[in-house]
Amino acid sequence: MEASRFTRAAAVVALLGCLVTFVGPLALGAAPGVRGSVTLSAVVGAVFAGKNVLTVRERGRPRLAAGVMATVLGLWLVVAPLQYESVGAALTAVTQFGGMCLAAFSAYTALVAVEYYLGERDVLTDDTGYS
Repeated sequence: MEASRFTRAAAVVALLGCLVTFVGPLALGAAPGVRGSVTLSAVVGAVFAGKNVLTVRERGRPRLAAGVMATVLGLWLVVAPLQYESVGAALTAVTQFGGMCLAAFSAYTALVAVEYYLGERDVLTDDTGYS
């Protein structure tokens, strides 16, 4: 079985969101507390998003657990910069952009996994993800 192009792309975009979020605090010279929190969250998100990429490639469908965990971490990355007073606008934007990519596209892959489980197997073989 082969996943749709959009499902494969969604898994990759979620992983790229982690990369953007990881590099942002390092490139923008964030304070140590913010840098540690955001980069560690990005690494953990990348573990789950990476598992989703591998599973889509190997099995042709995403994993629900990996998609849900990556979504939760992505949502945290959207909120994380708002928890600190010393975060600038650029770092907030980069972190929230990466977190949004991780959350939105991981949520999509989680929904594809649910559709597969419920018997909507034909959504995995067309280009759009819809019949």
